[in-house]
Amino acid sequence: MRILHVCDSIIGGTGSYLAELLTLQAQRRGPGKVMLLMPYEHREHVEPRLADSGVEFRYFSRKSRVRGMVRLALAFLSVRREFRPDIVHGHTFGAGVVTRVLRFGRRPATIFCPHGWAFDIEMPALARNALIAIERLLALRSEKIVLISEHEERRARAIGIAERRLALVPNGIAAAPPAIPAVPWADNRLKLLFVGRFDRQKGLDLLIEAIRPLADRVALRIVGAPAVSSGYHPPALPHVDIRGWRDRDGVVAEMKACDMLVVPSRWEGFGLVAVEAMRVGKPVLAAAAGGLNDILDGGRYGITVPVNDPVALRAAIETLSADRLTALAEAGHARFHDRYTAQRMTDDLDRVYAGLA
Repeated sequence: MRILHVCDSIIGGTGSYLAELLTLQAQRRGPGKVMLLMPYEHREHVEPRLADSGVEFRYFSRKSRVRGMVRLALAFLSVRREFRPDIVHGHTFGAGVVTRVLRFGRRPATIFCPHGWAFDIEMPALARNALIAIERLLALRSEKIVLISEHEERRARAIGIAERRLALVPNGIAAAPPAIPAVPWADNRLKLLFVGRFDRQKGLDLLIEAIRPLADRVALRIVGAPAVSSGYHPPALPHVDIRGWRDRDGVVAEMKACDMLVVPSRWEGFGLVAVEAMRVGKPVLAAAAGGLNDILDGGRYGITVPVNDPVALRAAIETLSADRLTALAEAGHARFHDRYTAQRMTDDLDRVYAGLA
């Protein structure tokens, strides 16, 4: 079976997903069976394990979004003729549009993974309704839509996509974290960690508001940066340390040093960073947003608070104890191994592929 993956961005969570999935697929299928069509400008974001996995790469130029979509369409037609895949697997909205609009005939089978529905983003109602209409229409040109969280599956059902087209395959990462030590962090206060972009979705502004009066009790490290130059910039506070971006190993080293990861997102299709923390045995405090609420099962495997509520976030932080942190860490770690490993994810997706071959 030959599988062509197509994405319009490999930055962030989608890139991590592809690194996990395609590396295992290439190991299982051998040379020449897995190909990835991706933006040329994103090559530096390809994780080394994916680059060295035996996956074949093809590129299109994406210097601007509109022109990039046209070039993606032309590249997709060319690569599909060259590679002759049995499965075309599109990732995120742009690639999902191209791979399904340019589908001719019954073969190859076409799969789409939204990695967070585009219509779940905060936007005017008219734009949201237009995106929902597009997804309903394009669903008719997909054998399967792969959903990475229960939240995504619920949203698909809510907009009227037929049950027979849906396949729930929760996201996963390698069972063993990188064998690297924790970064130094000597502090007697509660050590909290935030990892992500400084934008409205990720909710860093909510966390800053929550911990602003807690300088005597909390130390916060921030791994990330503004998504754009005009994005949110946290104020200078004595108990906040902005570390900038880290590579995947660097993020793991920061996680190993903290007492708890905080994920205050306003919306999330999944919430990969929470799973990464659970893998290294760190408890998670998160907003009950989309896939995050699924990961923590409404608070059974971590702490959840209402979305967009810094007061509730502060209250949750203030009530933490050492015993509760330990209990949450153990529960979350067991949850990860039971549900969110890349091996399980790849096995589940192989079964989806086999049903279409």
